[in-house]
Amino acid sequence: MNSQERSLFSKLVVSLILLLLPVLILLLYSNRENEKVITGQIKQSSISQLSTLSMQMDNVLLQLETFSRILIRDPNVIEFQDLSLLDSGYYDRIKKIKTIQDKLYLQSASADWVHDITVYSPRSGQTVSTVDGAAFDPERLQKLSNKNWNFVLHDGKADEQAKLIHLTVEPYVKEGGIGKANSIIEISFDLRNIIRTLDQFKSQGNGEALFYKPNEISLSSSSCPPILLREAAFALKRTQLADQGDMIFQVNGISYLLAYSEVRELEGYVVNMVPLSEILTPLHTTNQFSYLVLGLLLIVGIAVSWVLYRNVQVPLRALVKGVQFIKMGNYRYRISLRANNEFRLIISRFNEMAEQIQQLIENVLKQRLHAREAELKQLQSQINPHFLYNSLSYIISMTKLNRKDAILEMAYHLSDYYRYATLVENQMVKLEEELKNAADYLSIHRMRMNRIHFEIDVNNDMMGVDAPRLILQPIVENALIHGIEALEGEGLISITGFCSANGYSLVVEDNGGAMTRERLSILQKMLTSSNDEWSDSCGLRNVHRRLQLRYGYESGLRLSINAASGLRVELLWREEGDGEAADC
Repeated sequence: MNSQERSLFSKLVVSLILLLLPVLILLLYSNRENEKVITGQIKQSSISQLSTLSMQMDNVLLQLETFSRILIRDPNVIEFQDLSLLDSGYYDRIKKIKTIQDKLYLQSASADWVHDITVYSPRSGQTVSTVDGAAFDPERLQKLSNKNWNFVLHDGKADEQAKLIHLTVEPYVKEGGIGKANSIIEISFDLRNIIRTLDQFKSQGNGEALFYKPNEISLSSSSCPPILLREAAFALKRTQLADQGDMIFQVNGISYLLAYSEVRELEGYVVNMVPLSEILTPLHTTNQFSYLVLGLLLIVGIAVSWVLYRNVQVPLRALVKGVQFIKMGNYRYRISLRANNEFRLIISRFNEMAEQIQQLIENVLKQRLHAREAELKQLQSQINPHFLYNSLSYIISMTKLNRKDAILEMAYHLSDYYRYATLVENQMVKLEEELKNAADYLSIHRMRMNRIHFEIDVNNDMMGVDAPRLILQPIVENALIHGIEALEGEGLISITGFCSANGYSLVVEDNGGAMTRERLSILQKMLTSSNDEWSDSCGLRNVHRRLQLRYGYESGLRLSINAASGLRVELLWREEGDGEAADC
């Protein structure tokens, strides 16, 4: 079975997934839209509640400011401006101060927020207050007059001892400051009022509540974790705040929905923070149940697909595998699967057919082998020993020069070479004999041309390997004639050999330096051509054809260009079922 073919089981599973995928996509889309709707509603509800809270705080502060403006015009307070200068008795002054104090205490007790009221007379320096020990301090009051409401922190911290202070000055003269004022009224309350308000707001809903004034102060409800207050203030500081709005930020991996609304009198914001996980928990529970149902449907579908696979696909795959074995020439293969359905008859008929094909193949196999051997001998006979005439001329020249040793060496090499080349009875020889014949051939040429050198480096484990006769000499001849014969300098031919799990390999290289990619492309085209137009490279094509006829089409020659711009020819072959290469 081809790798691109899919089994019935995989097709069924893929079909089931494709069927459930739109449902899953719709479910995910629906869940996302539901989250948006729920989150939007929570945002609107939080902003609405915060808007009400900010209005309540503004109203309380406006009431305090209004009382301060009314009080500063009270006849008793106006009379208090010059009380020490009036010609009245001590008892009358005490009575008038007592009257002012009663009004201050009455107002302090009637307001929603517990606060303190102090009346200052800049002319006399006297003070009437609900706070014991209050004293007239011009520098302090001058600083407090710059803002409507002032946050006065204790030791630089927004703790419960910090206060929020408002001054009413009559008359207000911007250039002269409070020194020219007739009366000053100070209203102050500690921040526990704001914290209690935040606690009450939290008790009515979810999440945490806080008050934030940019670049000054951050207050939270009593149960708010400090890290949450710090991160919320940091997130608000990084944001360009409007009158109302919302955002989402994370603390320790938990996402919070933050909504805020402006408190105009304090120039700050009340904030509500709700964990999104608490808001979306019911929706997530429903989503998990939906995903569980889809998962169960997928599991049931896979189980049904597996049953069909076992009863249909497995027998079909066994039949296809059997056909592939027959196609590859393994006619002894039989299907051993025992099916308990209709495939039993088909498998039985396949085994009978394979047995009949095996018998037919065995009858014609010998005839095909004889025909192949005849073709191999015919290809071998095409190898032309054209260098014989040059060798005989060399012997004649050495005879004239009375070089007996050179004549004998040439004769020995020439005799061994032709004895080996003309024995066609044994088509298979040991690789050691083939390498010796190549060495004889190269030695003959080296005697004729001293500039020719050769090296043979083949693994000793390959010497006993069986190889076709005369597969190396044509390659060496091609390297001499077309590689280094026209080379002006020293010529070098190297023969290396090694074996691996992929088979046996012999590599012949020369340093001719004239090989180009265009010529290499022509030679590679020649190897696969069946025409006779490549007469100059007949030796390469014959060797390539012989290796493929004997060992299959994965064997043969591989051509490339080496580092010296010479031709690199690699001979590859492997006997089917031979384990020597792997052992080597």
